Amino acid sequence: MDDLTRGESKGLVFGAILPHGPDLIPANARDLAQMAETRAAMEEAGRRFAAAKVDTLILLDPQIVHDLQGRALAERRSFYMGEPTLSVAMSAHAGGPAGSITERFACDVPLAQAILKAGRDSGFPAVSADGADADLGLEGGAMVPLWFTVHPEPEPRPKIVVIAPGPTVPREMLLRFGELLAEVARKSGKRIALIASADQGHRHDRKHPRFGFSPSAAKHDALYCEAVREHRLDRLLEISDDLVEAAFADSLWQTLILAGALRAVPMTMDFFSYALPTYYGMAVAVYAPAKAPRST
Repeated sequence: MDDLTRGESKGLVFGAILPHGPDLIPANARDLAQMAETRAAMEEAGRRFAAAKVDTLILLDPQIVHDLQGRALAERRSFYMGEPTLSVAMSAHAGGPAGSITERFACDVPLAQAILKAGRDSGFPAVSADGADADLGLEGGAMVPLWFTVHPEPEPRPKIVVIAPGPTVPREMLLRFGELLAEVARKSGKRIALIASADQGHRHDRKHPRFGFSPSAAKHDALYCEAVREHRLDRLLEISDDLVEAAFADSLWQTLILAGALRAVPMTMDFFSYALPTYYGMAVAVYAPAKAPRST
């Protein structure tokens, strides 16, 4: 699309914190009313995304964190394990199931390659995930945010880049990697969105059979939402590893990368919602340049 369609600004033009509860997708929901508040916020975020007319969405996926959290539960140990890794997918396509529908998205391989090279050149633990010949399999942590953003778009839809941070990447490094993403986006000549897929504490339900209960979940979510509402994502640096782990949240790493990008490209913020319809919390916020188009 030409500049009259896409707009004159290039680089990072949209950001968001979006949850990934599977029941947000209507086809998955056993009770549509249960997550109605968050679903409405996600739909508005999708409208803002459409209005931004992006070329490529960089999705910060919690998949590595999810995998290690599952292992930690099984082994009754900390999920702060493994080498520090920033995994950048190189596949030409990515997709997976969303309810009864299997979606497939085109990936922006040149942008992914530019991120990987810039990351390695700058000393980040950036690694290549998958190859161009195989589709990248996406799970709910990626599919739910994509369902409300790229999925509804008409063809040719925005392409995607999927990046998954590991939980042992140092926090200041996550911030600096976000700054690097903003710089790569600026040099790309494209309109880029950056979305942190993030759920909050998973231990709000005293009777939950898998995660159990901890008062740390409510404490974590309050501190997280305060940082978002006050437009001070850097305050997430003050949340201890022990609290994140006790709350069993998967939001910290992706959000700190977004925070670094916003430090490089300041934006306005709209906090849409925080809700606790089940055992885990979900927050929705959108970031955009001050003069970005709004949906009507």
